Amino acid sequence: MTAFRKGLLAVVVIGAAALTGGVAGQATQKEFAGSDKFLSRYAALLRLVMENSPQPVSPSDLVYSSIDGMLALLDPHTNFLRPENFAHMREHQEGAFHGIGVIISLRGGRITVITPVEGSPAARLGLRAGDVIETVDGASTEGMDIDEAARRLRGPEGTKVRITVSRLGLAAPLDLTIERARVSSESVRYALMIDKDTAYIRVNDFIRSTGDEVRRSLERLQKEGATRLVLDLRDNPGGIVDTAVATASVLLDPGQEVFSTKGRTADSFQDYRVPQDGLHFTGPLVVLVNRGSASAAEIVAGAIQDHDRGILVGETSFGKGVVQTIYPVRDSGLALTTAKYYTPSGRCIQRDFDSFFDYIHVRNGGEGKDAQPQPKGPVFLTDSGRKVFGGGGITPDHEVHIREYSERMARLVGNSAFFQFAIANLADKPDKAAAARSFAVTDDVIKAFRTRVINEKWLPAADIDAALADANDRQEIEATLRFEILNAGVSLNAGYRAILETDEQVQAALKFFDEAARLQAGIRNGSKPARTADGAGVPSPTR
Repeated sequence: MTAFRKGLLAVVVIGAAALTGGVAGQATQKEFAGSDKFLSRYAALLRLVMENSPQPVSPSDLVYSSIDGMLALLDPHTNFLRPENFAHMREHQEGAFHGIGVIISLRGGRITVITPVEGSPAARLGLRAGDVIETVDGASTEGMDIDEAARRLRGPEGTKVRITVSRLGLAAPLDLTIERARVSSESVRYALMIDKDTAYIRVNDFIRSTGDEVRRSLERLQKEGATRLVLDLRDNPGGIVDTAVATASVLLDPGQEVFSTKGRTADSFQDYRVPQDGLHFTGPLVVLVNRGSASAAEIVAGAIQDHDRGILVGETSFGKGVVQTIYPVRDSGLALTTAKYYTPSGRCIQRDFDSFFDYIHVRNGGEGKDAQPQPKGPVFLTDSGRKVFGGGGITPDHEVHIREYSERMARLVGNSAFFQFAIANLADKPDKAAAARSFAVTDDVIKAFRTRVINEKWLPAADIDAALADANDRQEIEATLRFEILNAGVSLNAGYRAILETDEQVQAALKFFDEAARLQAGIRNGSKPARTADGAGVPSPTR
């Protein structure tokens, strides 16, 4: 790897969610000179619109919209980051923000605390799951979206924000003044033991701290007895490529290639390899991916699959095989696609984006008409000679789908029925953690839940009765009640551990450790075949 070039903020892989949106490389002096006449036309048009349009339009709106239109000619991932978005991106990548430290969501149309961040100002003042934030600095949150609420709660370190909180069981709302502080955000929110031998680590995205978070989590779990690992990259949209390399380096052998890049300019040709130092976990490995796994997550998954380091389980990933460089432009930024990346076997997994609509609306996994198509790109070979495909994302070694919610369950979840029932159930408990840990879904609990569902009009009586009579719905209801009770009473970690017990993909992953161990042993004990495929015409990637 080379050092970052002067003038660059960072080299990142923008996630699949960043589809809000030049030419890669350095333009010649002749090309710049030829653009002068177009720039003068643009300035004249801008002046004419501002002076003569029937309604006033701000210069920033006109210029920003024209930039968006210009970049739309390139690819779905090149986009302009307006000042507020640019600042938010930098803050997120650094793994910290300044605010009061709460995870919030819309529950029943109201800004609701899901949990305070441990050690944050909100936690120290006693905010808890289920608290409804009614006002922020005197402004009502009624009708306010999550982004706006988060923006108002954040602010410079040391400044104060006034909030009004309503809480079940209190006669009057609480008025609180909270001093904002630096709050760490983690990309590894869940790292736990599934059983006495098996570690589970979920990586939400790739920020600057991700590699260190994975390493520290794995070291801790090994001390707890972990000899094998489930790495969950589902719904991980990507992030900074250096941290993808750092994460893969914990799992691969020193010197192995993680990925390479190739673009238009000389400095876009890079080869990223595992360093010699640091932790290198050698136990059996299973990686979970789905259609939300993109970009840097696909880099990690592709390297593990190509080197036969582990078994991939789940659904075909998103298929984003291009890299963006972030160029600061005063207080804003340009995320410009500058290269394609290639997995160790030489494949680029970028999906076709001729149709922007089809590109951003990935079809759901599953069987029948909604199933994702199998990749039809060129064939490449892993270290042991297994076939893998270029284009169309990363195809797992074993395809396993999550059962979709029924319409009845979707409406219950959408109405926050389980969350609100959990908050009410724990409201009068003096020791909420103990009550949550001892909670069991009995017939009386189901009866109380049914009554609440009907009274709150979350579902008609006939629909909730049908759900309770359906084996799949009943199982989902019982699991989600336990999940939300543990979330609200103990911690998100406790709730998440419970929900993993009913996660079809996680439970399937536990069955493939023997296969992962055999695959890894075969590579270490045998010779590596030449990278050819019968009749496949496998290209040799340029490094």
